[in-house]
Amino acid sequence: MTLLSVIIPTHNRAKYAVQSIRSILELSDQIQVVVCDSSPVDDISGQFLGEYPESRLKLVRSGEGISVVDNFNLGLRSADGDYLAFIGDDDFVSAEIVKVAAWAKFKNVDSLKFNFPALYYWDDFKHATRGESYFGTLHLAPFDGTVVLHDLKASMDYALDNFGGGVFNMPRAYAGIISSDLARRIERKYGGLFGGVSPDIYSSFLIANESQSCFLIDYPVIIPGASGVSTSGQSSSGGHYGKLRENSHIAPFKDLVWDSRVPEFYSVPTVWSFSLLKAVEKVEAHRGVSLSPNFGRLLLKCFVYFPRSYKETLFSFRKLCSLYGAGKVIGQLVGSVWGEFLWGASRIINRFRARHVTNTIEVFSGLDTSYLASQELGRKLKARKVDLQLPE
Repeated sequence: MTLLSVIIPTHNRAKYAVQSIRSILELSDQIQVVVCDSSPVDDISGQFLGEYPESRLKLVRSGEGISVVDNFNLGLRSADGDYLAFIGDDDFVSAEIVKVAAWAKFKNVDSLKFNFPALYYWDDFKHATRGESYFGTLHLAPFDGTVVLHDLKASMDYALDNFGGGVFNMPRAYAGIISSDLARRIERKYGGLFGGVSPDIYSSFLIANESQSCFLIDYPVIIPGASGVSTSGQSSSGGHYGKLRENSHIAPFKDLVWDSRVPEFYSVPTVWSFSLLKAVEKVEAHRGVSLSPNFGRLLLKCFVYFPRSYKETLFSFRKLCSLYGAGKVIGQLVGSVWGEFLWGASRIINRFRARHVTNTIEVFSGLDTSYLASQELGRKLKARKVDLQLPE
């Protein structure tokens, strides 16, 4: 059996996927790359004809019209590795991922969460305020190689309190590593690892709930990429918002029944909160207890950041009041103001520091593809000589 399967769901993005696939395959023969391609035209397999056996590169044509959740689940079923890492088609990994997976297997670790000291920006990524200055750049922040136990319950509690805010500190299958044993346990218990309309946050909550051991690693093992058509790229350019049913991401979910407690429009907070809510319901059903997401925090985000969708937000507000009582919902909403203010203030401060304060982040330019960025990162990691401190 393969030590590690790196799974890449993709759709109409061969430009990015081919470069990332090649960079990963060249790292180690202990890595299998599984590509689940839902594109109408196959522009990937022809780039690798006869180069690798299926034990190293498995190309799965998932067919048109498949949702991102179904594509992720297909990737899970197609992978052969003892450990699994899902990444975006514009992301890549460093060679140390093999050492990490081998250690996790030896120690019988369920899940691994990573800090991301390295970030890569493709040659078509346009920053919201800095324009084209990020084109083809690798950003490398300080890291110390530490590996420490991670508090799973605290990560779940925080995600529930900042409802709609993201994955935060929960362990992940996407941009993280989990054991195939954990994935199968979750499948048997909940019917699937991925669900909702955002496979990332849905799976993260189930992973956090079911993991028996999780470690946090401060080292550039998985390197998130941002391209012009990625979620981060769309968010940066302001294009990640609109009518729910008209969005290309949502369209493949043919029988989607939206939860009226979440405002029905397409945005990052609503997609994330809907998906987290569906995972919460799975866990609640098995535990027999209520986990109480902070719906007021979500409503506040929607009212403040998406005022054009106030009708949808008011509808969900009334629904929540009818279910849980107006006092509780209004109390949550008002109580979330300070937390959301601090979050917004921290973003402004960080942007100011990035522009005006000298920092220790190194930026390497002229790296137009993830393949080139992977090679550059490998050289820089050797030069830094910071070792992974994997516990014995």
